[in-house]
Amino acid sequence: MLNLRSSSIATKLVPCLFLAGACGCTAAVAQTEAATPSSAVETPAAKAAVEAAPSSTLQRVYRGKTVCTASDGSNCGTDHWTMFLHQDGSRVMQVASETSRAGEVRHATIIVEADGVIGEAFMHNRSPTQALGSSYVLHSAEGVDQAFHNGPGLSEESDGITVASLPSTNAKETRSIGTGPVAADGFHFLQYDMDKAGDQPREVFWMGGSYGGTLSGSYRPSTYTFVGEEKIKMPEGYDITTDHFRMASGSEVWLTQGSRIVVRADVRFGPSPALKYKLVELKVTPLTER
Repeated sequence: MLNLRSSSIATKLVPCLFLAGACGCTAAVAQTEAATPSSAVETPAAKAAVEAAPSSTLQRVYRGKTVCTASDGSNCGTDHWTMFLHQDGSRVMQVASETSRAGEVRHATIIVEADGVIGEAFMHNRSPTQALGSSYVLHSAEGVDQAFHNGPGLSEESDGITVASLPSTNAKETRSIGTGPVAADGFHFLQYDMDKAGDQPREVFWMGGSYGGTLSGSYRPSTYTFVGEEKIKMPEGYDITTDHFRMASGSEVWLTQGSRIVVRADVRFGPSPALKYKLVELKVTPLTER
């Protein structure tokens, strides 16, 4: 196990393994705020500042359902998700993902910074009969810090929580964090340079967790290529204009041009036929304007 870098938030990493499942570690922030003396906000000037501040920085809330269909026409999974988009471009997505082919359920929270880089992510996996484990990852300029626990259903059962740092020589802007649910994969493309286009390298830290494996994550390099714009018809009858990308693995994804929501994805694992994911429900609730 590697020692954590001194720059990492060591006091946040392990507690968030338990807290992030419900709120993406906002509970840790809430604890800090709760510890602030009430007298600090009791002055007239402070009260006026609080009253003048907007009640929310949320711009839009997206809710969707993404369904996977195997080559034989059977269902291979369903993602139920909610994404909160803030005025500064930061966002939080929460996903409940059921993988029929493996009998797993995965809950994930992904926090994206204002510059489009995934800053932290949490996920919890379970099989039909037991919890498989949990993982929490912080992203930094030097790499990632992870805290994970492997349950008895994984090949390397943990004795408590394992905490480690995995460095990377690639720039943070060319890296991303993968939690598994395809509905969250659009975030990997937030840093793609559309003006430059062409092949662009990406390094994704996949958090692991497949049944029989381990929650300890690892980096996997790839290349993303912009193919072109395409319109995809939603079940309600309207069209969504998407950006179509192809990855080095042969997988392809179609994303909304603004928020990078996955509208369609053909996911390939080696020579096997593609698993086809499609957005079948989408509700957008606007809250404020920029």
